[in-house]
Amino acid sequence: MKAVFFEKTGGAEVLRHGEFPTPKPQRGEALVRVRAAGLNRLDIWLREDKENARNIPMPHISGSDAAGVIEKINGESSLKVGQEVILNPAIPCGTCPRCKKSEPCELVKIFGVKNQGSYAEYVTAPISQFYPKPQNISFVEAAAFPLTFLTAWHMLVGRASLRKGETVFIWGASGGLGSSAIQVAKYLGARVIAAAKSKEDSKQIRKIGADEIVIYTNGNVESVVKNLTNNLGVDVVFESVGAKTWNTTLAILRPYGRAVIAGTTSGDMGTQDLSDIYVRQLSIFGARMGTKVEFEKVLELVGAGKLKPVIDKVFPLKEAAEAQRRMEKRGHVGKIVLEVKSNIM
Repeated sequence: MKAVFFEKTGGAEVLRHGEFPTPKPQRGEALVRVRAAGLNRLDIWLREDKENARNIPMPHISGSDAAGVIEKINGESSLKVGQEVILNPAIPCGTCPRCKKSEPCELVKIFGVKNQGSYAEYVTAPISQFYPKPQNISFVEAAAFPLTFLTAWHMLVGRASLRKGETVFIWGASGGLGSSAIQVAKYLGARVIAAAKSKEDSKQIRKIGADEIVIYTNGNVESVVKNLTNNLGVDVVFESVGAKTWNTTLAILRPYGRAVIAGTTSGDMGTQDLSDIYVRQLSIFGARMGTKVEFEKVLELVGAGKLKPVIDKVFPLKEAAEAQRRMEKRGHVGKIVLEVKSNIM
């Protein structure tokens, strides 16, 4: 099969488009012909991991999001060969105490990290991770929502318990995760204040649903947010940037406010005044992926048109390196997707 993979870590130039062994479904797995694969920041982190600290297999195919058509099923399933499906990229470990009690996994595995991912003509995964694709969305749209919408839902609903009438501030609002968070927050009935890099980005972010925009490059985020909230601050901050924004995140929270974090794109090390946390009685939540029930809820809402993935640009599979470069420039709004046209019969 054709795939995009890398044999050593580095810049986008290490990505190769070429032949790769077609995977064979083990017992309990399905083989799917990929029609579209979504890009995520995780793909770049894996490729840039100089010391291979994550110990990923080499050569490695990245990609956590996939939509396609079932080719083979090795086991029992209500799904059928030829059926159009979406992959749930959050895979329970199956061995932790919570998994053994049929509860949400303590530390889910992300598809495309320890196994070969979706930048390929075929993928294999446990049958239970595949769901019928809603007929009213395209393969590109189907590959654009799973990881980001699932993470955003888990952050805002599962962890921060965002409620109708509350105000949420969203960092990274133009990216795949941030644009998903805007839609989830609006669905929940919250007021959204979103961070934008420029006036041009702000126009697109407003179209997604943000109520207010803060141009963070102007360097006055805290004062603008306080002005927008009658000097109270926000109820929830949606954080995925990390070191560069962490102090501001805590500063713009109102008393009893909640910060929920699922990424550190600017660096892992943050500092805070611990006394400020307990004096204002703030809560800090970590979030990673989401549960099976949460994925099924997101899928239901996407199928009903209540949540809609925002597509920035579509690239053919062989141009995955260029697609990742576009993501690295941080000028995109919404999701970047690879289309695997060679699968179309």
